[in-house]
Amino acid sequence: MHVSTKKWLFIKISSIFLIPSMTWFIINFVKIYDNDYQSIVDFFSLQPSKILFSVFVVIAYFFSALTIT
Repeated sequence: MHVSTKKWLFIKISSIFLIPSMTWFIINFVKIYDNDYQSIVDFFSLQPSKILFSVFVVIAYFFSALTIT
């Protein structure tokens, strides 16, 4: 497989995972936007939130790195 074909395929696969994780992040960001510091820390201390936010950041960085090159 050609290098540009692999890159295109990785961009499409990462965008498929990025869309739901970005939707999750935007919905939760709107919920915690006006909260105090402690409730935001509590939100990011929950296990599902830690994992989902970490996955979102990794996928976003991977997608960004692929699209910049």
